[in-house]
Parts: sequence; C-alpha cells; structure tokens
Amino acid sequence: MVGAHLACVLLKEGYTVRATFSKGDDINKTKNYLSFYSDDYLNIFNEIRWVEANPMDYDSLVKAANGVDVVYVCKYPVFSVNRKFQDYIEGIKTLISALREAEVSYLYYISSLDTLGDEPEFKEITEQSQRNPKGNYPKISQLNYLCEMEVQRALNEDLKGCIVNAGVVLGPGDWHYDSSRLFSLAATYGFYTKGVTGFVGVYDVVKCLMTLSKKEITGEKFILVSQNLSYYQVLKLISQNFGTEKNLKYAGKFRMLVYKGCYIVKSLLTGRRPILDSTYFERIESFKLYSNTKSLGMLIIDYEDISEVVKKICDIYIKENTPKMKKFYKFT
Repeated sequence: MVGAHLACVLLKEGYTVRATFSKGDDINKTKNYLSFYSDDYLNIFNEIRWVEANPMDYDSLVKAANGVDVVYVCKYPVFSVNRKFQDYIEGIKTLISALREAEVSYLYYISSLDTLGDEPEFKEITEQSQRNPKGNYPKISQLNYLCEMEVQRALNEDLKGCIVNAGVVLGPGDWHYDSSRLFSLAATYGFYTKGVTGFVGVYDVVKCLMTLSKKEITGEKFILVSQNLSYYQVLKLISQNFGTEKNLKYAGKFRMLVYKGCYIVKSLLTGRRPILDSTYFERIESFKLYSNTKSLGMLIIDYEDISEVVKKICDIYIKENTPKMKKFYKFT
C-alpha cells in the first residue's frame, strides 16, 4: 500500500519511477490505489516502469536497480511455509549487495515498530530505546528485527540512507488485506482488542519518505507515528463514520484462541504467515506508546489527526462499495 501511494506522488512531482514485482504479486491492485489521486489513473499507472525481480536473485535485483538514484523498500517480509528466517535475511543481504553493485545513491527502508526497544509502561518508546536481547518477542517481530539489522549494518558501513519505523499505516487500499482490512471489518461486524500502539496515515508516511530523499538525509532512524491510540479507539472512529458503532464487540480470550487456530489453519492452506504465535496475540493486547518527536520538524511539520485520516478513508470505502457512488475520490 505504501509503495503504491508513494509511486503516485513521485510521478506527480515529475520523478521517474521503477517498481519491482515478484511471482505472485498483483500489480493491477496499484491501479486502484492510483485512482484515489486522479481520474487519469490508467495513464499514471502506465508511467511506472515495472521490473520483475526475485528477492533471492542477485542478477534480477542488479538489473532492477541499475540507473536508479533512490531505492525505497516498502514491503515487509511475509512468512511462507517453506522458508526459514535465514532465507529472508539472505534476501536482504542479496538486495544490499545488488544496490552496491548498481551504485544506488540512497536506500530508505521501511521497518516496523515491533523492531524497536522497550520502555516501562506509560513511557514513550524512542529511536534510542534498547531492545531486550532476552525478550519474548513474536516471531514476526524477530524476523523484521533481523532484517532491519542487516540494513543498519550496511548503513553503518558504506550505504547512504535511513530506516523509518512506521506505526500501523492507515490508508485506502485492498480492503481485504493489511491495515485496510480494518475498514471492511468495521463496516460489517468488528471485534477489537485492548492493545494500544502508534497509528499513522499513509499520506504522512509518503511525505516523510519524500522529505528524506529531497533533503538527502542519511544515517538516521525515525519513528513515524501520528498518535498513540487503542485498537478500540480506531475501530470506533471507523464504525462511527459507517454508522455501525453498535456492532463493535470485545474479542475475549476464547475468541482470540479461536482466531489463532483459524489463522494457523489458513496459513497452512495458503502458505502465508504460518507463524502467529501466542506472543503475537499478547502483543495486540499490550500497551505501547511511541514518540514522534524526532520526525516532527525534521521530516514533517505536523501529522494529520487520525480522525481526519479515518474520515477520508471511510469516504473512499463508501464510494467504492456503493454501486451508485462509483466515483473517484481525490485523496490529497
């Protein structure tokens, strides 16, 4: 989702955009994302120079990166049944080697809040917070952390660029996948957890990434968060815009166990994300606060309020899912 929105803004500002895809990716989804910005979305889509690149294939990555000044890595690692942690780490190493070979000027890597350190409850986590080496982290968190460390090592050695740790990114996209799924759930019958974490609008993430490259900022790490909110607060905002607030219900321990079982079965059948362990479900109930002090001023003057972000996305959702209102909404 972030990559698609970023590509559109880059094109609108006159940059040439080369985007990679690999086996199983559906690039046609990008057309829908681009429609949020312009009625002329098909022509914009055709301006993107698509290149197939296997994350484990050095030659295809070098070919994709040749002649490119700035690379944005916007896709998190996704678990599959037949791949080990080391496979993903080797993939990041292969990418870094390819960027060196292609002499790319800057690398901007989007990582997760889950890779950050820990602080006592009610104290905000910052870019300098230390991660507990003996901490009990979800496997998804461990994987993202190990991949991020490879990028950090390269930035410490010779590559220029930055790492950004984005909160839960809210934006219009595939209503059945990623954080956009929150909107389709809240539009019908939504369950919430009591966890608190950082949320941010996709357009603010794009603004920050653009600022990084325009100012050629390097060697830094930034947390991108607009507000620290509970999942209940966010789902309530969404359901209020849909008029379905009364349908919100708390997902208790029994329901969470059922969800866990369903996701494990689904993962085994689809080959995607089979490792949603007990620690993961504990984290979505946990209380985590994140500081955006460093990114404010250096990257963005102010973040858009999440209530406004949610309202815009809900407007798009309603127009996309109401046959008589199939008009393109300008997401600006």
